Amino acid sequence: MRSLAHLMHLPGSGRLAFLLVAALHTALPLHLAAQAVDSTAQQDTTAQLAPLPADSVQPTGASGVDTVVVYSAKDSVVFNAQTREMFLFEGGDLKYRTMELNADWIGINWNTATLSATGVTDTSDTTGQRQKGRPLLKDGGEEYHGSVVGYNFRSKKGRITLGDTEIDQGYYHGEQIKKVDKDVLFVQNGRYTTCDLEHPHFYFMSPKMKVILRDVVIAEPVYFYIADVPIFALPFGVFPNRSGRRSGLIAPAFGDDARLGRYLNHLGYYWAISDYMDLATTTDLYTRGGWAGHSLFRYSLRYYFSGSVAANITRRFSGEPGDPTRTETRDYNVRLTHNQQIDPTTNANVNFTFSSGSYYRNFSTNLDDVLRQNIVSNATLTKTWTESNSSLSAYIYRDQNLQSGDIQEQLPSLSFSQGTFFPFQRKGLSGAGGTSERPWYEMTGINYSASAANSRSKTSTKIYPVDQTTGLPDTLTEFARTSRQNLTQNASISVAPKLGHFTLSPSLSFRDERAFSDTRSPELSSLDTSLVFSTTRQRTGNGYLTASVGTGTRFYGIAQPNIFGVTAFRHTVNPTLSLAYSKQVYGQNMQKYSLTSNLSIQNVFEMKYQPSDSVKEQKIQLLNLGIGLSYNFAAAAQKLSEMSVSYRTNVGQVFSLSGSSSFNFYEYDPVQQRRVNRFLIKERGYLADMTRFSLSLSTSLRGEKKTKSQAGEVPQNVLQEQQRASGVLPDPGMAAETQSLFQQTEPDFSIPWNLNLIFNFSQSRPTPTQTSRSASLSAELSFNLTEKWKISARGNYDLSRKEFAAPSVVVSRDLHCWLMNFTWYPVGFLQGYRLEIRVKAPQLQDIKVTKQGGGFISRGG
Repeated sequence: MRSLAHLMHLPGSGRLAFLLVAALHTALPLHLAAQAVDSTAQQDTTAQLAPLPADSVQPTGASGVDTVVVYSAKDSVVFNAQTREMFLFEGGDLKYRTMELNADWIGINWNTATLSATGVTDTSDTTGQRQKGRPLLKDGGEEYHGSVVGYNFRSKKGRITLGDTEIDQGYYHGEQIKKVDKDVLFVQNGRYTTCDLEHPHFYFMSPKMKVILRDVVIAEPVYFYIADVPIFALPFGVFPNRSGRRSGLIAPAFGDDARLGRYLNHLGYYWAISDYMDLATTTDLYTRGGWAGHSLFRYSLRYYFSGSVAANITRRFSGEPGDPTRTETRDYNVRLTHNQQIDPTTNANVNFTFSSGSYYRNFSTNLDDVLRQNIVSNATLTKTWTESNSSLSAYIYRDQNLQSGDIQEQLPSLSFSQGTFFPFQRKGLSGAGGTSERPWYEMTGINYSASAANSRSKTSTKIYPVDQTTGLPDTLTEFARTSRQNLTQNASISVAPKLGHFTLSPSLSFRDERAFSDTRSPELSSLDTSLVFSTTRQRTGNGYLTASVGTGTRFYGIAQPNIFGVTAFRHTVNPTLSLAYSKQVYGQNMQKYSLTSNLSIQNVFEMKYQPSDSVKEQKIQLLNLGIGLSYNFAAAAQKLSEMSVSYRTNVGQVFSLSGSSSFNFYEYDPVQQRRVNRFLIKERGYLADMTRFSLSLSTSLRGEKKTKSQAGEVPQNVLQEQQRASGVLPDPGMAAETQSLFQQTEPDFSIPWNLNLIFNFSQSRPTPTQTSRSASLSAELSFNLTEKWKISARGNYDLSRKEFAAPSVVVSRDLHCWLMNFTWYPVGFLQGYRLEIRVKAPQLQDIKVTKQGGGFISRGG
């Protein structure tokens, strides 16, 4: 159980502070004065009490009013000049400063300077015990309910009997609340819960509390109840009572692990350094000799920048001391983030992670992290000039393979882009369709781009030297390191005149490439007994001049059958043809020129459907089919490329199909074991071999979502965003080290059932003797047994390998203010189960009971 201690450090009203008593300070110090009234005010009467002069009926100084007081009542307002008493009957309303008091009976005695408010007996209740019009205090946007409200203006002391209020989805109650000083209150039998029932399922209770407003709440003792049964108690508690973040201890969680022993999780300290930064440091301790340290530093200045630095260092032992199977793991993980809008056109983003290769596998409680194969880190600085349509960016990139240790880095990469501009275009003329047409030369556009990169790579390789002692080969893992610098520039000029139904697009471009590389590779000596390194340096430079021309058009075919609600079919064809000539102007490592023609045809089949005149006509896309082909006139053989075909369709947004295929027109020679320059249509009598095929089918079905949510229920994601916006919940990264593998999307009980199916198939057959296939079926099903029970199952089955990949079953039960989740992974690396019953409210997210086994035991949580 981590509940109570967690509350001690939640910021704002989410703390166990029973903040209804805090309102008494601002709501009850009314300085009322009375004006002599001899008659009874009639229904809906409203009056204003102004400050009394010194010779009025009220003694000077007995009760002073420093601002206007407004009061009204639906039935009557009575003032007795002799007894100096005023009464408001039925719907009484009293306003003073930011406070408003409503009750069916409000009485003020100006002689004793006291105020009292209560409800009246509900005549419709035959038992005679129910009241209506009970006092309601409103102050600062919050409401406070009570059975009786009393206040003495002279002593500045007050009392609320059976007071209740709601603040940030938390419900507070106190049987007796006394205001004994300006900023000090005493509460008898105070209670806090997030359950909205009149008789809550769980709550915290303390018989005696002292509240120092805007400072602390001291309670002695503190009990935690479930179904009115006390679960545990603390001898005393001291809770912050200030809005916003506050420094303080982070309470730990206790648990027992079969491999690590008893443990204490996330014990630490939270330091609210300022309004713009904070620091949280926690530690995990295990009785069998392990520990983990976690730190998170955050900073933020709204609208300008924000960032964080998170560091995790872990050392854990598995097994008993002295046990030969005892193991030790040491890992680290550091993450840096920074986001800054320097000015409207300049932006910086940093996201870097450094980690040992086994950190996520050994210690992460997030499923995606456990299955992670690599870490990608990057940083980007971009600057744009909207007036000239140009941009500049600097990019740092790092890719770390967690399995092999290979690293790819760019430190840094720079790129500049000048968007298309039209140097010959005159101003003041409208374009096509306007009062004048621009001549073709004014549509000539020029663009330029350049990029430079400094990259490094570290690639693992295995070396097998011969052991001089045994004469047997040994195995060593070493890394080859490469440093490379690239500079690439592109410039092009193009024009797009329209010739009737065709668009012509000639262009001329130039590309310059420069590269410098140094590679240090491990290798064996001539005797195969020792390891040596060799260095290779390479310098290359290439330039390419390309001239191209392309044309395209669009035409349609339409049929109007007007049967079965189908009003029209339309087939749209968009063919494009281009011819490009490229010549290498320097460099020796590539062919010196190429002449290539590219053809593509895009087909779109659509239908219009209107079953009746009263229904709006629908436009449905039946199929999108694309075909692409190229011909290289400069190639020595096999000038015709493979033909690519792609297709996709959606049927009523319920069924989706997409795929692609490739076809080769040349014959395969089994003697040479390659395709040769002979067409299949001539040699074999058919057009082409299919070398690649992929298909994806998916469907998503769900029952009709309920329109009405349960009374008082707030969607979990909305609730969490509200809590974070008000400062009650920390940023998700703040508690990353304590997040559970099972903190998945909250079950939505308003959807009665949901089914998602995805089938993927792919086949690669570059030659008749080489074939590889893969096929998988993914399914996710969820359904409600009742309004409170939900079962979800998901998994992936590899049809080629005939094995499951991480199937899971989740059974959820809505327990009103609690939620039960039972998660089971039947096979795989995470094989095991976990039963969790926890409070729904995010401010009490650590109140939970868990039971787990299998693969989850070693992962904590």
